Amino acid sequence: MAFERVWDVGGFVFSELADQITKKKDLELLNPQRSEKSFFIKRDEYTDKAKYDFDDSDNGKYLFVSDKILRDNELLLEYEYVKGTRPYFISRYYPSDYISILGTFLLLKDYDFSLAKYIIALLGKVSGKEDFIQRLLFGLYLLSCFDIGQPKSSDLMHFDRNLTKAEKRKKEIEKILNNPRTFDEEFDYFKKDIIFKQKRALCSLRDFLKSPEFKEYFFKALNEAGFADHSMFLRQTALHYLELPGDVWNNNPTFRNCIMRDTGYERSILSLSKLLRSMFNDHGDAIYRGYPEQFDVTFDLVPRMCDKKGNCTICPYALIHDEAADFKKVCISDTEKYCPVMYIICNYKMTCLGKDCLLLKYAEG
Repeated sequence: MAFERVWDVGGFVFSELADQITKKKDLELLNPQRSEKSFFIKRDEYTDKAKYDFDDSDNGKYLFVSDKILRDNELLLEYEYVKGTRPYFISRYYPSDYISILGTFLLLKDYDFSLAKYIIALLGKVSGKEDFIQRLLFGLYLLSCFDIGQPKSSDLMHFDRNLTKAEKRKKEIEKILNNPRTFDEEFDYFKKDIIFKQKRALCSLRDFLKSPEFKEYFFKALNEAGFADHSMFLRQTALHYLELPGDVWNNNPTFRNCIMRDTGYERSILSLSKLLRSMFNDHGDAIYRGYPEQFDVTFDLVPRMCDKKGNCTICPYALIHDEAADFKKVCISDTEKYCPVMYIICNYKMTCLGKDCLLLKYAEG
């Protein structure tokens, strides 16, 4: 599914779901057997289904639906949702997503259904550690992803049974959270491999700390929950513990072979996420002048550059190997305009830095 649809439609439905559960503190809003009030219902019980073209094979499956009636939301109307209906969304792995959401809110029940309060409680346990960012990520993994499994749509029909399973899961998580030794043992196991597979958790935490938009919301939520000292997050070294979110684009052979050539790591069979962490642990940013998460441009760069032939001649990475012969034909070095290099390779609108640009200095030797 296109990420735009996930953000535009899924974001609309899930944000309303989270808002209402947080306000009403009622897990019945996730009970598919209460279709008159639930955000998660059988497709057969979706009252507006006649206005949409559902496949016959959809019978017996489920939808996430908003409790809002669509009026003049131009964005949703562009996705061909119908005025007067409750917008719906179905994620690719919705049985797992549903179980994750149910388990998440059941655990947050002890924190007044507040993600901010849960994070603050985690920080109280891990903030003294140098790698507290990774430990915070582990706590978020426990909250939403731990022991979810791969349920089928047929497993979702019994709400009480799933709630009982979620209660059992909650007790296991509490054992980890409430015992420092157990927490450390489970965290050590997590960071060896599982951490590199948490693409969505890593992206979310990264956006909490770095996104101009989400960062503001994140710290405001912590402030409102009584946690005003954010200094630990402002240390540059804290960001060094962010991992590169796992993505298929990261391991594109053209991209990977280019950046690893002549490094001594070019024959490694590790995923790029693990490899970058290994390189950073070996040498630190003293040599590489960065940290693993900063390589998270492949989603935008690889399809536009590495998957097309002939683009190495204008690619900034090719400057490393003196192969970007046409780089200066793209670079205009005009601070009154957008950087055409970044616009071409990633579709990023970034103001030109002129002679202060490190890429230009590198190109000039």
